[in-house]
Amino acid sequence: MTNQATYLIKDNFKTIPFVEILLSYTESFTNNSFLDLSSNLKNKLEALLLEDLSYSAEVTLQSELDNFIEKGNINYDEFTEKMVLSLASDYPVLDKILKIKSTNFSNHIHNIISHFQEDFENIASVFNLRDIKIVDIDVSLGDGHNGEGTSLVYLSDGTKLIYKPRNIKITNSYNSFIDWINCKLKTDLKTFKVLDCGSYGWIEFVHYEEVTLEQDLGEYYYKAGMLLAVTLLLGSRDCHRENLIASNKNPVIIDHETIIQPFFNDKSFRSWDDQFKIPPFSVLENVLIVNPETGAPLHNVGYGVNGYVDVTELQTIVVNPNTINSKRMTRFATKEIIAKNIPVFQGKYILVSDYKEYFIDGFSSTYDIILNSKKELTSNNFLLQLFQNNEVRYVWRPTFIYFKILKYMRAASFMSNFDEYNSKLRYLLSKAFQGENMEKYRFILDYEMKQMLNGDIPIFNLKSKDNFLEGNDSLKIFEHNCIENIYHRLDLFSLEHKKEQLMYITRWVNI
Repeated sequence: MTNQATYLIKDNFKTIPFVEILLSYTESFTNNSFLDLSSNLKNKLEALLLEDLSYSAEVTLQSELDNFIEKGNINYDEFTEKMVLSLASDYPVLDKILKIKSTNFSNHIHNIISHFQEDFENIASVFNLRDIKIVDIDVSLGDGHNGEGTSLVYLSDGTKLIYKPRNIKITNSYNSFIDWINCKLKTDLKTFKVLDCGSYGWIEFVHYEEVTLEQDLGEYYYKAGMLLAVTLLLGSRDCHRENLIASNKNPVIIDHETIIQPFFNDKSFRSWDDQFKIPPFSVLENVLIVNPETGAPLHNVGYGVNGYVDVTELQTIVVNPNTINSKRMTRFATKEIIAKNIPVFQGKYILVSDYKEYFIDGFSSTYDIILNSKKELTSNNFLLQLFQNNEVRYVWRPTFIYFKILKYMRAASFMSNFDEYNSKLRYLLSKAFQGENMEKYRFILDYEMKQMLNGDIPIFNLKSKDNFLEGNDSLKIFEHNCIENIYHRLDLFSLEHKKEQLMYITRWVNI
């Protein structure tokens, strides 16, 4: 191993598998100018980048190490020197992926820092701050796109802000609708301080806080019922456990990019909802609650499931990293699936079972307010004015499907040849496109390919009044765009529809 590479291996890097081989890919990060970031923060961020690069490379590099050992070699330093010299030529696909990831990460951190400096006065005004600077950054708090994702920014006075690398006007619209609900019900369901900067924005951080008074648990679940009715009307999606925070007396949905959604209804394509028998225009669409007969996964439910606290699953890790004894081993690991999405009182998670009357009352009261306010909500285009021209995100299929495919594609055989990689990726993605819908939706497959070849989870951006997806603005793909979907749902609100939703709620509570 060269002296230079040995010198670069900092203590917090030594447990990252194959770190010596990957260090050269972090140059675009380490050579960038990050203003006045501390050396500790730079080291932390570089370690996070290296961990991401290691995840992408570990399958290929472990395979190479196994072959190296089979040939009678026992010197790990010789292996790393060999791979530093040959990785780009032997595995051009992996080389490209690592370079893209590093460049994108560097650009993302630079954007956070530069935008903070540009917006300093507005940030101080909106969030009532002064004499602040960035002292820490947590990245990858959500699905990344174009190398950028939601990040948590820590300031010198203890304040935390969420940085979103995309338009956040939708959060202001959501706030306004919650304000309308709060006024009608004389409640104080939480809204957010927001600084919308056009192509990106800053949002108030919501702290996970225990419930301090037992009587506040009733208020928490009343508000949880309120949110279920709100998301039903708006056609919200993706309200899974990681997008919900229990903040004292308030359940808080923290990601609003899918808080309104269009309605897709082409029966020639088997959608996620079709696969899991999720009724359209129901409280089961948004994943806040679940019914057992639908077959939808229980581990992602926003409000949790009684008695379902953790899940055991297979996990593959590298043991003895950065030694000749390095191995990838599969083991069972237990993962907690209720955490910040469930209220805590006196150190214990409190699920809905003891507060179901409050939950049902919160849902019913909000549903009735909406039902009895149809004229107000439609007059003067009230809802349209709230949500028009919002930018929303649309995911063609569940993100975990894309993650599984990218995980599978890490194999060494795919990393050595672009044609092989592209062919296998297209084959895996095209399985969902069968028969007549293959040609009709080919542009979606092409878009997915393009994004995934750049290491991104494919996400479509659209306006709230769009009936089409980017890539083909001549094909009306949605039966209802986001705005039409809300109005259609409002039309469906009735005593019979409410009765049906209460049935779904009761089934969830009694799981």
